[in-house]
Amino acid sequence: MDATRSGFSAKSFVFALYSLMVLIVVASYLLVHLMGYGFMFFTSEGLTFSMRSFNFPVLILFLLAFIIPIPLRVGAVFSFVWIVYSLCFVTAWKGRQSFHAVFRRPASANWRNVFSNFLFAMPLLSGMALTAALAIIYSQSAVGIETGVPQLPPDPHEAFLNLAYAPLIEELAFRLVPIGFLVVFYVFLLGKYPRGFSTIANRLKLFFLAFVYPEGAKKVSRLPTVSEHGVLRGISPIEWVMIVVTSVIFALAHVLSPVGWEIGKVTSVFVQGVFFAFAYVAYGFEAPILLHWYFNYYFYFFEPEVAERFFPATIGLLSSIEVLIFVVGILGWVGFAVAGLGKFVRLKKKPVQSVLPPVANS
Repeated sequence: MDATRSGFSAKSFVFALYSLMVLIVVASYLLVHLMGYGFMFFTSEGLTFSMRSFNFPVLILFLLAFIIPIPLRVGAVFSFVWIVYSLCFVTAWKGRQSFHAVFRRPASANWRNVFSNFLFAMPLLSGMALTAALAIIYSQSAVGIETGVPQLPPDPHEAFLNLAYAPLIEELAFRLVPIGFLVVFYVFLLGKYPRGFSTIANRLKLFFLAFVYPEGAKKVSRLPTVSEHGVLRGISPIEWVMIVVTSVIFALAHVLSPVGWEIGKVTSVFVQGVFFAFAYVAYGFEAPILLHWYFNYYFYFFEPEVAERFFPATIGLLSSIEVLIFVVGILGWVGFAVAGLGKFVRLKKKPVQSVLPPVANS
């Protein structure tokens, strides 16, 4: 009994500590999201820049793109992008289980509950993706494989616009369209539906649901889902293939684009792409958009020259948050390794069943 209580108390402490970290990091997401709006519309340079017009590009599938023929005002485009991110945060908050509902779960409950809401899991997933990417970059640099540095526009507001705009068009082209179409074919070909389901209205709903929330479309189709069967059984082999393929193309697209990346960028972006694609399959459209937002929009305000010039009061706070994010990411990988090792040990301890027939008593 004492050992059981000790186990529960340890789990409770770790869960409470992680919950506190989540609250701090998610609060920083919302703070930086508001800072971005203020950066564009409440600084004199940003307000001037927001009055300019550009022909914005749109990616449809991978590198298939077109330029919007009508010049659009920067302020209008950024407002649209900002509202989309806001809607993504609201959707992530509600999720299949609401963000605040996770905190009401018993601390000693299964740690899979951490992943029942994307916003609750986002600090862990984003921290793990960040630390993995940095580990790859520094390891490659040590052996002479350079990642390169992107050549952003010299105007900090134009650079920020590019970083804020890119996640939407890139996630549409590299995740939502290709993986979404795959999920459409998957649920329509292999789904098991109740009698009377195959009406045009139901099929249209399922078609759009497959793009917005692949997990929901698979649940309606009575196919294995991540929430019910876990990662290994809840994601089909063909989905894993598409996750890898889209991540490879996503990584190569960065190197092929003439912005300054070198060949070393392929591996780190591939890892990030896998995280983005997995998040899309498991949580829905808002998850990869927000993870990509985290690497582009969010971390732009961690740049010392940007913070010192426009938001000097946030330097100490953001520096502390940055350390916390690294800690969460490293602990995530440690927990992942411990869980994997524990599962391996349990498999080794299972008794081996004899294939020989039992010997009859004489």
